[in-house]
Amino acid sequence: MVRPHKRYPNAISTIARYFMAVSASDRLLDVADELQRHPDVPVLGVLDEHQRFCGVLERERLFTMIGKPFGRDVFQRSIVNELVAEVPLFDSRTGIYEVAQQLQAFTDTARDIHYYGLVSHDGEFEGIFSNIDLHEFLSRMTQEDIELAGRLQARLLDQNMIERPDCVVQGWSRPAKGVGGDFYYVQELRNGNVFATLCDVSGKGVAASLVVSLLWGMLRAYEYRRGLRELLIDLNTAIVNTFHLEKYLTGFFCLYEPQKKFLIYADMGHSHSILLRNNHIVRVKSKHTNLPIGVDISITPHLSGILLKEGDTLYVYTDGITEQENSEGTEFGEDRLFRSLLGARREQKSVCEVVSRAVDQFRGTVPQQDDMSLLYFEYKGI
Repeated sequence: MVRPHKRYPNAISTIARYFMAVSASDRLLDVADELQRHPDVPVLGVLDEHQRFCGVLERERLFTMIGKPFGRDVFQRSIVNELVAEVPLFDSRTGIYEVAQQLQAFTDTARDIHYYGLVSHDGEFEGIFSNIDLHEFLSRMTQEDIELAGRLQARLLDQNMIERPDCVVQGWSRPAKGVGGDFYYVQELRNGNVFATLCDVSGKGVAASLVVSLLWGMLRAYEYRRGLRELLIDLNTAIVNTFHLEKYLTGFFCLYEPQKKFLIYADMGHSHSILLRNNHIVRVKSKHTNLPIGVDISITPHLSGILLKEGDTLYVYTDGITEQENSEGTEFGEDRLFRSLLGARREQKSVCEVVSRAVDQFRGTVPQQDDMSLLYFEYKGI
């Protein structure tokens, strides 16, 4: 039995599982008899006359050979070197992710390789790891990263409501796979104005959470006196420079100015917004179409505005709500969504709770297929 001299954090040696080794000149039958006492050892390291790692001896192959008719007689004088298999070797100090990248080169040319050897800087045997060991580690790390990203994202969305005499702003979001690409943000500004946005980031998982984190940080630190247009230009520059046109987001951005009873907004390729006025639903449309953020190096955002009337309510949502299917393959659709919004308004119930419950009842046992998010702004008058 051989143990590594030292294990470095995140080095490939930390996932090595097998440390037994034999000499290339040992008799095969003696090794087989010894392995009978270690049923949980599937592979052995093989050392040459200089005690350098020269390959592996797989348990299955050994017992298959000697298990054939007259196998023990045939291999009576055979030595380990006759069944040794060469395998790729790695310095035991090499990082796990670096090894994973290197192994991608083996997938097409060496599909039958299951084990890999580890050696010290001077070639001494340090252990063996398998494809399964590496895959289990990477899967575990990925899951841990997703769970951490999910917790961080939940914290970013923790402050989801502003309620004051003249307006109410509230957001709701539920990811489909632990970490979502939907994001909303509301902030009451020092001058009494209110900023709010709902965004849908391309893709899902940890990559989308990186965009969300960048977006949250910029919105949190932005000096809103510079205006909504400059904010959008800054966000676009940051997303393009960081993700090089590989990630983008659609979004609805708005700034409420209570003294003017005015709502300035920019629809950046989102198109899922409506205004409820006097119990009538009106789609929020702009004269000019804006590109999503992150798809072009430079943008010139076009802003629009709404002169608010008492009772006006703006709803912005993502397509994860309307495109959710039930067991019959029917989508929840905008009509059901609008009826839910009107019902919540009529019964004076929480919009977010009503919509969430309606979608869940509709989909039944069908899993949630996409992130779902909703942002609403209600103007109560001054």
